[in-house]
Amino acid sequence: MNHYIVLGMIVMLFCGSWADTSESGVPTSPLTIYSGGIGVGTIHSLNDTLKMETKTFLKLVFINDVYLVDKVHLFIDIDWLAPRANFGADVGLDYVFMTSRFRPFLGAGAGARYFDKKGYDFGDNIGPAGTLHAGFMADISKTVQMRFRVPFHVVLNRTSDCGIGLDIGVLFSKPYRQVKKLDY
Repeated sequence: MNHYIVLGMIVMLFCGSWADTSESGVPTSPLTIYSGGIGVGTIHSLNDTLKMETKTFLKLVFINDVYLVDKVHLFIDIDWLAPRANFGADVGLDYVFMTSRFRPFLGAGAGARYFDKKGYDFGDNIGPAGTLHAGFMADISKTVQMRFRVPFHVVLNRTSDCGIGLDIGVLFSKPYRQVKKLDY
Protein backbone atom coordinates (compact mmCIF):
# COMPACT_ATOMS: atom_id res chain seq x y z
CA MET A 1 0.00 0.00 0.00
CA ASN A 2 2.80 2.42 0.88
CA HIS A 3 4.38 1.68 -2.50
CA TYR A 4 1.27 2.97 -4.29
CA ILE A 5 1.25 6.17 -2.23
CA VAL A 6 4.93 6.82 -2.98
CA LEU A 7 4.42 6.02 -6.69
CA GLY A 8 1.38 8.35 -6.81
CA MET A 9 3.33 11.19 -5.20
CA ILE A 10 6.19 10.75 -7.72
CA VAL A 11 3.74 10.85 -10.66
CA MET A 12 2.04 14.00 -9.27
CA LEU A 13 5.44 15.66 -8.75
CA PHE A 14 6.48 15.05 -12.36
CA CYS A 15 3.12 16.05 -13.82
CA GLY A 16 3.06 19.19 -11.72
CA SER A 17 6.51 20.23 -12.95
CA TRP A 18 5.45 19.91 -16.60
CA ALA A 19 2.39 22.16 -16.25
CA ASP A 20 2.89 25.87 -16.89
CA THR A 21 1.20 27.58 -13.97
CA SER A 22 2.26 31.08 -15.05
CA GLU A 23 -0.31 31.28 -17.88
CA SER A 24 2.37 33.12 -19.87
CA GLY A 25 0.94 32.29 -23.30
CA VAL A 26 -2.60 33.44 -22.56
CA PRO A 27 -3.62 36.74 -24.23
CA THR A 28 -4.64 39.59 -21.93
CA SER A 29 -6.56 42.84 -22.22
CA PRO A 30 -7.13 45.70 -19.78
CA LEU A 31 -10.22 45.82 -17.58
CA THR A 32 -10.82 49.43 -18.68
CA ILE A 33 -10.53 50.04 -22.44
CA TYR A 34 -11.73 53.68 -22.71
CA SER A 35 -9.88 56.93 -21.98
CA GLY A 36 -11.32 60.37 -22.66
CA GLY A 37 -10.13 63.92 -22.22
CA ILE A 38 -9.48 67.35 -23.63
CA GLY A 39 -6.62 68.97 -25.47
CA VAL A 40 -5.42 72.19 -27.05
CA GLY A 41 -3.24 72.86 -30.03
CA THR A 42 -2.75 74.73 -33.26
CA ILE A 43 -3.15 74.08 -36.97
CA HIS A 44 -0.95 76.04 -39.36
CA SER A 45 -2.59 76.74 -42.76
CA LEU A 46 -0.68 75.31 -45.73
CA ASN A 47 -2.80 76.44 -48.69
CA ASP A 48 -3.33 80.07 -49.77
CA THR A 49 -7.14 80.27 -49.45
CA LEU A 50 -6.99 79.05 -45.86
CA LYS A 51 -4.08 81.41 -45.08
CA MET A 52 -6.33 84.33 -46.11
CA GLU A 53 -8.58 83.44 -43.15
CA THR A 54 -5.72 82.99 -40.67
CA LYS A 55 -2.25 81.49 -40.80
CA THR A 56 -2.69 79.62 -37.51
CA PHE A 57 -5.87 78.28 -35.96
CA LEU A 58 -6.20 77.67 -32.23
CA LYS A 59 -7.61 74.18 -31.64
CA LEU A 60 -9.74 72.75 -28.81
CA VAL A 61 -10.18 68.98 -29.08
CA PHE A 62 -12.25 66.38 -27.22
CA ILE A 63 -10.21 63.18 -27.22
CA ASN A 64 -11.55 59.63 -27.09
CA ASP A 65 -9.23 56.60 -27.07
CA VAL A 66 -10.45 52.99 -27.15
CA TYR A 67 -8.11 50.01 -26.67
CA LEU A 68 -8.65 47.35 -29.36
CA VAL A 69 -5.55 45.14 -29.01
CA ASP A 70 -2.10 45.67 -27.49
CA LYS A 71 -0.73 47.72 -30.38
CA VAL A 72 -3.89 49.16 -31.97
CA HIS A 73 -6.17 51.84 -30.53
CA LEU A 74 -9.27 53.49 -31.99
CA PHE A 75 -9.37 57.29 -31.72
CA ILE A 76 -12.38 59.57 -32.04
CA ASP A 77 -11.50 63.28 -31.95
CA ILE A 78 -14.01 66.14 -32.12
CA ASP A 79 -12.51 69.60 -32.44
CA TRP A 80 -13.24 73.28 -32.81
CA LEU A 81 -10.84 75.78 -34.39
CA ALA A 82 -10.72 79.49 -33.57
CA PRO A 83 -11.33 82.08 -34.92
CA ARG A 84 -15.00 81.68 -35.83
CA ALA A 85 -17.02 78.46 -36.23
CA ASN A 86 -14.54 75.96 -37.67
CA PHE A 87 -15.15 72.38 -36.56
CA GLY A 88 -14.39 68.79 -37.44
CA ALA A 89 -14.33 65.18 -36.33
CA ASP A 90 -11.95 62.31 -37.10
CA VAL A 91 -12.15 58.57 -36.48
CA GLY A 92 -9.23 56.26 -37.07
CA LEU A 93 -6.59 53.89 -35.80
CA ASP A 94 -3.30 54.44 -34.00
CA TYR A 95 -0.52 51.87 -34.17
CA VAL A 96 1.32 51.90 -30.84
CA PHE A 97 4.97 50.80 -31.02
CA MET A 98 5.46 50.00 -27.31
CA THR A 99 3.12 49.01 -24.49
CA SER A 100 5.08 50.70 -21.67
CA ARG A 101 4.41 53.97 -19.84
CA PHE A 102 5.82 55.88 -22.85
CA ARG A 103 4.01 54.84 -26.06
CA PRO A 104 4.98 56.36 -29.44
CA PHE A 105 2.39 55.90 -32.19
CA LEU A 106 1.50 56.55 -35.82
CA GLY A 107 -2.08 56.98 -36.91
CA ALA A 108 -4.47 57.66 -39.74
CA GLY A 109 -8.12 58.57 -39.80
CA ALA A 110 -11.02 59.96 -41.78
CA GLY A 111 -13.86 62.30 -40.96
CA ALA A 112 -15.34 65.63 -41.96
CA ARG A 113 -14.23 69.23 -41.45
CA TYR A 114 -15.80 72.66 -41.95
CA PHE A 115 -13.93 75.96 -42.30
CA ASP A 116 -16.01 79.15 -41.91
CA LYS A 117 -14.42 81.08 -44.80
CA LYS A 118 -15.84 84.42 -45.93
CA GLY A 119 -17.31 84.58 -49.42
CA TYR A 120 -18.00 80.86 -49.75
CA ASP A 121 -21.26 78.92 -49.41
CA PHE A 122 -21.66 76.34 -46.64
CA GLY A 123 -21.28 73.45 -49.10
CA ASP A 124 -17.99 74.85 -50.42
CA ASN A 125 -16.43 75.00 -46.93
CA ILE A 126 -17.29 71.48 -45.74
CA GLY A 127 -15.84 68.21 -46.96
CA PRO A 128 -14.54 64.78 -46.13
CA ALA A 129 -11.22 64.93 -44.34
CA GLY A 130 -8.23 62.73 -43.73
CA THR A 131 -5.55 62.91 -41.09
CA LEU A 132 -2.11 61.40 -40.66
CA HIS A 133 -0.26 61.90 -37.41
CA ALA A 134 2.67 60.88 -35.23
CA GLY A 135 2.99 61.32 -31.51
CA PHE A 136 3.26 59.66 -28.15
CA MET A 137 1.23 58.91 -25.04
CA ALA A 138 2.78 59.04 -21.57
CA ASP A 139 1.27 57.71 -18.35
CA ILE A 140 1.29 60.38 -15.63
CA SER A 141 -0.52 58.18 -13.09
CA LYS A 142 -2.82 55.12 -13.08
CA THR A 143 -5.72 57.27 -14.29
CA VAL A 144 -4.10 60.17 -16.21
CA GLN A 145 -2.27 60.11 -19.55
CA MET A 146 -0.77 62.89 -21.69
CA ARG A 147 -0.98 62.82 -25.49
CA PHE A 148 1.37 64.78 -27.75
CA ARG A 149 0.60 64.61 -31.45
CA VAL A 150 1.62 66.26 -34.76
CA PRO A 151 -1.32 65.88 -37.19
CA PHE A 152 -1.51 66.63 -40.90
CA HIS A 153 -5.07 67.37 -42.10
CA VAL A 154 -6.45 67.39 -45.66
CA VAL A 155 -10.03 68.48 -46.42
CA LEU A 156 -11.59 67.61 -49.77
CA ASN A 157 -13.69 70.77 -50.06
CA ARG A 158 -13.78 73.27 -52.94
CA THR A 159 -10.36 74.74 -52.09
CA SER A 160 -8.68 71.50 -50.85
CA ASP A 161 -7.70 72.96 -47.48
CA CYS A 162 -4.78 71.42 -45.60
CA GLY A 163 -2.76 72.15 -42.50
CA ILE A 164 -0.26 70.77 -40.05
CA GLY A 165 -0.44 71.20 -36.30
CA LEU A 166 0.46 70.25 -32.77
CA ASP A 167 -1.92 68.85 -30.11
CA ILE A 168 -1.33 68.41 -26.40
CA GLY A 169 -4.03 66.62 -24.44
CA VAL A 170 -4.86 65.09 -21.08
CA LEU A 171 -6.85 61.83 -20.96
CA PHE A 172 -8.56 60.28 -17.96
CA SER A 173 -9.51 56.65 -17.39
CA LYS A 174 -10.60 54.35 -14.60
CA PRO A 175 -7.78 52.99 -12.43
CA TYR A 176 -8.21 49.50 -13.91
CA ARG A 177 -6.64 50.45 -17.26
CA GLN A 178 -3.33 48.86 -16.24
CA VAL A 179 -4.95 45.77 -14.69
CA LYS A 180 -5.03 42.93 -17.22
CA LYS A 181 -7.60 40.16 -17.49
CA LEU A 182 -6.91 36.80 -19.12
CA ASP A 183 -8.70 36.19 -22.43
CA TYR A 184 -9.11 32.41 -22.77
